[in-house]
Amino acid sequence: MAFSTFLRAPACKNLVFSQQMRKLTTQTSLQRPVASLLPATTHLFKELTTSTPIINSVRSLRTTPVMAGKPHDHSKLWVIEKGVAVLLVPLVPLGLLLPNKLFDAALAILITAHSFWGLEAIAIDYVRPSVVGPILPKIALGLVYLICIATLGGLFYIISHDVGIGNMIRQIWSIKSDRQKS
Repeated sequence: MAFSTFLRAPACKNLVFSQQMRKLTTQTSLQRPVASLLPATTHLFKELTTSTPIINSVRSLRTTPVMAGKPHDHSKLWVIEKGVAVLLVPLVPLGLLLPNKLFDAALAILITAHSFWGLEAIAIDYVRPSVVGPILPKIALGLVYLICIATLGGLFYIISHDVGIGNMIRQIWSIKSDRQKS
């Protein structure tokens, strides 16, 4: 699988590489030692004398069709996801130590984006059309969008009409149980 993916890479599609691979992967280089051991009339010898390149056999094993046009580059999104996760590490303590609307808004956006990417990955990985049919994956992705929009809206409501995210977390932590009060 990895080899066939490698062969579909742009570097492997130029003419010189294809000619070299065809030359290296034909089975004619195996004919000399086998031909001296087997009689010329055997079925195996006839099969080996055909010059079918191995590269064609590998390409016939692909499981996904080649996309028409330019494929999507998901490496940039991966870098953005990891950047958001790295930004959350210092931003969460800063938002709790210095609660203000700027840190609260940044926290709301980054937490929602981070949660969205995680929930979307879960929905795409586990609610596959080949397993559950074509409609349920669309419903699952719709629910992910709905949950994340509601989360962002709720966090912005807390920021604008209530005490803010940082102060809300401080208030939750300051609640003492009945046992601690007495």
